[in-house]
Amino acid sequence: MPTPSTSQQKAAIAEFTSVTNANTSAATKLLKQHNWNSSNAINAFFNNPSNTAANPARKSLDRIFDSYRTSPRESPDELDLEGTGNLLQALSIDLEDIGSLVFFEAVQSPQIGVITRQGFADAFSDVNADSLPKIRNVILGKRAEMTRDRALFKRVYNHTFQLLLEDRKKAMDFDQAAAFWRVLFSDAGLKWETRNSPWLEWWLEYLESEWKKSVNKDLWRQTLTFAEETLKDENLGFWNEESSWPSVIDEFAEWVKSKKRSGGEAMEVE
Repeated sequence: MPTPSTSQQKAAIAEFTSVTNANTSAATKLLKQHNWNSSNAINAFFNNPSNTAANPARKSLDRIFDSYRTSPRESPDELDLEGTGNLLQALSIDLEDIGSLVFFEAVQSPQIGVITRQGFADAFSDVNADSLPKIRNVILGKRAEMTRDRALFKRVYNHTFQLLLEDRKKAMDFDQAAAFWRVLFSDAGLKWETRNSPWLEWWLEYLESEWKKSVNKDLWRQTLTFAEETLKDENLGFWNEESSWPSVIDEFAEWVKSKKRSGGEAMEVE
């Protein structure tokens, strides 16, 4: 293979190999075919299944994925709940910990306990995490970022709703929603409390006593938006009766004002 003759060609090869994990020979070949346009060559690489399969990281990830399949004939490209549980155990990630939700969002699980080959490979080949220790480090890194990276938290939070939906349903049971709100609105995620207001406890107390219905996608997402607003203004200055919140959030805000604020019941949260 001839040595690249210009600095631009060397830079294109470096970019191509960094993104695709392909070797220099393959990079040069595709770049020549695309007039040394790295973006076009990279797109061509990933749009060609034979090229993607040649990615060393993806090969390793395929082997890892295959080792946790429980029904390779019936579901060659999917891990079921048992296989996923075994994989998480190998990664030392507790299924009840927020880290599992980080993992499921990273691999874009269609429902809790299910992982597709494509989602698994896409999530970790991009960061060259081609072994269990590397995958664990990626997830632990994201887990640690959750309290600082609000965009990451929001992605994990929103994806959790999809995980919990049963087939053909558009809402989840209240008890299930409450359990995962406790996981997500925690010290490891977004702590939903302010100095004088234990918001998560109040929210669950209100829903348990006054509402307790299934939770649809809009309410799930608007709960996060409301939580973010209360963290900025615990006095609910952002809320009024004309606001376009779901009715249950409006009723909750009124309940807080009448039940938790009027009689001096607000407590200082330690």
